[in-house]
Parts: sequence; structure tokens; C-alpha cells
Amino acid sequence: WSLRELPPRLVVLGGGPVGCELAQAFSRFGSKVTQVEMLPRLLAREDPDVSEMVRACFVDEGIEVLTGHRAARCEGPQVLVCEHAGRERRVEFDALLCAVGRIANTSGFGLEALGIPVTAARTVDTNEYLQTLYPNIYACGDVAGPYQFTHTASHQAWFASVNALFGGLRRFRVDYSVIPWATFTDPEVARVGLNETDAKA
Repeated sequence: WSLRELPPRLVVLGGGPVGCELAQAFSRFGSKVTQVEMLPRLLAREDPDVSEMVRACFVDEGIEVLTGHRAARCEGPQVLVCEHAGRERRVEFDALLCAVGRIANTSGFGLEALGIPVTAARTVDTNEYLQTLYPNIYACGDVAGPYQFTHTASHQAWFASVNALFGGLRRFRVDYSVIPWATFTDPEVARVGLNETDAKA
């Protein structure tokens, strides 16, 4: 969309980082935004107090946040029907933005023919050195998991490259202990490594 063609009423499906970033951006550009998330809170991978802070900021800015609402279907071209607590709720929109996650593209590369396993999360099964079932085939980035971050893909690429080139002399286990997480809302949500909930677990 150009700024002249912004939808007056926008529904954003998804309460993860991308959904939150886009909901706030479109709201600030002038769209009336309704954010629909099936989980009980936004940013489910963050600590509950952080999720609540973001939700409260969104509500203060005029974003309607519908957590615990499962998108069931669209009726006609511009009505989203959600289910919440056993009831249906209808949300009218001019545009719908779907930000409910993505999966890596693992088909068409011959993995099946080689017998390289693909997990239920649609990632290639690798060991701690990013090797697949075949020690000379490595995987990194979204197809390797466990995180779909550009900086994680770059991090993994170093390990995969060095292990592929010099693995006969020395190999390095990929380390995820200090991966930065950032959600570019206002205020930004950022951390490095474990959050409080993960640390307690």
C-alpha cells in the first residue's frame, strides 16, 4: 500500500513480533487496526509482563487487541468471524494482513530422495555442527531452525561454512546461548538469551 491508499479498517491476524510491528505501524499511519491473536496474550515467547506492556501501549494508541480469539472464517469479502469463549464475533475490515508465521521451504531440493529427514516443524534435521544425515551436507537459516531470525541465519552460516571447510581439522558446535531477540514496536522489546520465564523453567 502507499500512504494514500491505506486501508481505513485493517485486521492483523497474529500477535507475534511481525503482527505487532505491523499493527502498530499501520495504526500510526492512520488505519483503524484490530489485532486478532488466538493465544491468551501478544508476544507469547516474551515474559507476561512484557506482553502486557505492549498490549497496554497498543490499546492506548487506539488499536483494538483481541487476544484469545481464533479466526474461524471470512464471510463475504470483508468480514472476519472469530471464536472467543464459545461465541462468535464479527470484525469488519477493508484489508486483512495475515502474520501468523511462516515455514521454511524444504521441498524441491531432493531431500526426500536422499532420505534427509524433515521435522514436523518443516526444518531439516541437523546435528550440533549443522550437518544433515550426510556429513558433507549442511543446513543453516530457516530450514535448520530453531529460530527464524536473519542474524541467527548469519550466525549459523559461519558455523556451517567453517565446519564444512575445516571440519577435518576442527569442528565447532553452534551456540544459541546469546541469540538476540528484538521486536521493533514502540517501545521496543529486546533481550539476549533466556527471558525470565525460560530461566525459571
